[in-house]
This record gives sequence, structure tokens and C-alpha cells, in this order.
Amino acid sequence: MDLDGDRRTGGRPDYQAVQEMTADRHNTPQHNPHTNQAGNTGDCISRAHSGLSWWRLGRFFATTALVSFVLNGIWEMAQMPAYVETAGYSWTRTLGFCTRAAVGDVGIILGIYAAGVLAAGDLVWGFRGRWNIYATVAVFGLAYAALVEHAALAAGRWSYTERMPIVSMLGAGLWPLLQMTLLPPITFLFARWWTGRSATKGSL
Repeated sequence: MDLDGDRRTGGRPDYQAVQEMTADRHNTPQHNPHTNQAGNTGDCISRAHSGLSWWRLGRFFATTALVSFVLNGIWEMAQMPAYVETAGYSWTRTLGFCTRAAVGDVGIILGIYAAGVLAAGDLVWGFRGRWNIYATVAVFGLAYAALVEHAALAAGRWSYTERMPIVSMLGAGLWPLLQMTLLPPITFLFARWWTGRSATKGSL
């Protein structure tokens, strides 16, 4: 503060100088360690999460496709005697058909995942460990299988032998219903476990 100015004003402060000093303090950027730390931490987490998610998501989908193909291929082969069209066929005669069916099942399971993305608004919902997520996947799979079986039976695409238990409430065979109820959540759980295990091993 200007002392000469104070003497000129009779000991009173120079209000113009005080106002200029106050304005300078207000315009000077203030360092807030909490804000900067939170912002930097959020940026780091966002960048790390983005890089990790894309890498893990690719591995997750690759594992999902492979596991789904193997599990559904085995299931398709096992349930062939329950269909009139393939009953009594050797495994070599049904191998090609079951392979094509398993490829289609992979697409169905990936479609169930996509439906989950739309429903949850979360691309990486498969990495969550909550039981209700996988229960919802099982319900989706059951509903889809019931619709497909109804449509196929009505169109005469296939029919059942006595080896196919019938779920009277749904009017469809038990084995295909169980297939799409059990295999999608099992596939996603395994893919989640395998992806997390691979990421852990890679960080060691």
C-alpha cells in the first residue's frame, strides 16, 4: 500500500489502490490440490479403463465365440436322437449339421449379449459379477428358445421323438430350452473368468 498516498489522504487508505489489489487477487488462478488431484485421477482412470476395456473386450468376445461353439456343438450332437429327422443317424452323418447349428448358436449367444448391451446401456456388462445379470441372460435365452421351437414345430422344420421330454407349459422340447437357458450364462461366466485370468497373468 502506498504510504505517501495514505499521508496525502489524511491517513485514510487509497481506495483505488485497494480495489486494484483485490481485483488482482481475484484474477490470480488459485491452486486447489483436491480439485487437481481428483481431475488427474479421473483422467488416468478413464484412459486406463478405456485401453483395458477394449483389449479385454476383444479377448472376451473371442473366448465367448470359441466356448459357445464347443459347448453348443457338443449339445447339438447329444440331442440329435431326440429329433425325428436325425434319429438313428451316426455321429458322422450329423456332424456337418451340428457344426452349422453350433455356428448359428454362436450368433444367437452374441445376439443375447448385444441385447444385454442395449438393455443395460453398458458395453462391458459381461464383466460384472452380479447374479441378476446372468439370471436375465438365462431368461432371454429361454424366451428365445421357446419362440424358435414354436415357430419350427409349426412350420414342420423338425419334430420330436419319444426321447424328447416336453415342457407342456411352453409347448416345446426340454433339451433346446435348457440349451439356451444354461449355455449363454455359462459361456459368459467362463469368458469373464478366462479374460480376467489372462489379464492377471499378463500383469505379473
